[in-house]
Amino acid sequence: MSDATADDGPVGPAAVGGVAAVVTFGMLAYVTVLLFDRTALGVVVGALSGVGIFYTVPYTIRRGDPEYASDAHRNLARSFHPGAAGYALSGAGVVALALLFVFEDALLSVAVALTLALVEYVVLSRVLPRAGEAVADDESDWSSDEWDE
Repeated sequence: MSDATADDGPVGPAAVGGVAAVVTFGMLAYVTVLLFDRTALGVVVGALSGVGIFYTVPYTIRRGDPEYASDAHRNLARSFHPGAAGYALSGAGVVALALLFVFEDALLSVAVALTLALVEYVVLSRVLPRAGEAVADDESDWSSDEWDE
């Protein structure tokens, strides 16, 4: 195997995430404007999911790279978990769009979606491993056999 990681290639995870974010933003914004004829609301819904995808795609690519080592010692925002933020925000745009069918008030739909995203982020930041962290593959770490004792 070579010593190259996913970040060393001609197209890095951040570039792939950026392209996916632009496509997601465009599609969700278009669908929202098409259904509800509100451009500002379409921008908000598209931006929520677009930013979420921008964080999710590089996180997923880096989690799949066994040679990727996070630079946690150089990271000034160590408490921020990009994977958790990405999963929470990408779903928040879709939730806001779905709630627009239920509530007539657009602000209420976006507020509920952001509240749900905040709760998701708190839970996921505690559960998801960070990119570059080793995950134990030992069966005794996840087996429930010893719980019965």
